[in-house]
This record gives sequence, C-alpha cells and structure tokens, in this order.
Amino acid sequence: MIADGMAVLAGELGTGLLVVASVALVAESGLLIGVVLPGISVTVGLGVLAGTGTVPGVAAGLTAAVAGAAGPSLGYWRGRRGGPAALHSRRGMPAAAARVLQLAERRPVLAVALGQWFAVVRTLVPRVTCGVLPYHRFAAVSIPVASVWGLATFALGGLLTRGSATAARLVAAQQATAHLLLLALLLVVVGMLVRGLRRRRLGQPPDSPRPRTPAEAGRRRAGRASTSTGDRHA
Repeated sequence: MIADGMAVLAGELGTGLLVVASVALVAESGLLIGVVLPGISVTVGLGVLAGTGTVPGVAAGLTAAVAGAAGPSLGYWRGRRGGPAALHSRRGMPAAAARVLQLAERRPVLAVALGQWFAVVRTLVPRVTCGVLPYHRFAAVSIPVASVWGLATFALGGLLTRGSATAARLVAAQQATAHLLLLALLLVVVGMLVRGLRRRRLGQPPDSPRPRTPAEAGRRRAGRASTSTGDRHA
C-alpha cells in the first residue's frame, strides 16, 4: 500500500512529507500525467499516518483539503491556455466517449461536482469544462467539493487505522474504479490512434472525415438532386 512508502518517506523527511504529498495531489488533477497518479492513495495515506501519529493530524488534513482543491484549478487554467484539442474534438473519437464529453459540456457544473470523486475523471473534467464555465463559476463548485473530497478520503485513512472494514471496502472500490477508468481511457486513446493511422494509409489528413461508402455517396447524390429539382420548381 502507498501508505507504507509514505511512512518510509515520513521517517526520512518528517513533516517535509506534507510538501511531497501536496505536489502529488496538485499534479494529479492539474497535470495530464495525473491520470496515472494515485490521488486518493495519497489522501488516504495521509489519514493513516495521521492516525498513527507519524505526521501532525491537523497539518495533514489541511494538506489533503488545500492541495486537493488547488489541483483542479491548475488543470482549469492549463486547459484555458491551450489544452489538448482531442478533448474538444469529436473526430476520430468513439461514439460513447464523444457522448460523455458532450454531456460534460452540457452540464459542466454537475460534471465538476461529480467528477472530483473519480480518478482519471478528476484530471480531465477541468480541461473539458474550462471552455464553457468562467473560472468564478468553476471555482465556486470545484473548491468546496474538492476540499470535502480531500477531507473525506483523509478521514477514510484514519478509519483504516482503527480497523474499519467499511473504510477498507470504500478504498478498494475507489481503487478498482480508478483502474477501470484508466483502462477505458487507454482504449479510447488507442482507438483514436488506430483510426488516425488508417486515415494516413488512405492518404487523408488526420482530422478528415471517414470516406463514404458507395451507398452513402448514392444517398447524398440523390438528396442533392431532389433539392435541385425543388429549387427549379420553386
């Protein structure tokens, strides 16, 4: 468990561990590399160390809350300054993934509030919603929700030190969900890469639409012909 590694670091760094934990938490939501960083493991680990007296409890809780809230804001501003176009373009994207992004853009406040509770999603939502939410609205939802997330997962760590089976199941469920979401993201990325390679083999630009089948081309010509006939009669 990551808490074991954090305990070793705490023995070497003392309260300096809180600085390392802060950087990891901010990076998890603020940088794209965050999709593979275990944010909840850090906050839970802080709770475990606080519960065993390895680090000061109040300072560790504040670290979980403040750093957890700062990460999404960093992700928001990085998205505003030129986030990856793939998060906003639908070309080459599997239909299911495109529908999820479209829903997030239509309900950005809900996406920010719910996305904070799921790994991988935590990293992507600020970049998806930065184009449709002004920062003051984003922050009004993200900062309190992320702070609660940080404190709640920190509290789970404290419960683990007391042998809570419920806390253990919740942490295990969160980690399993994170692995599934990461796998889904990897499948989307691989699918987009494969489609891009196929277009290059066909001599098309990466963002060009797929070639029409003969049936689709015939229907398009028929539609144009009927439109042209209607215009002449008019």
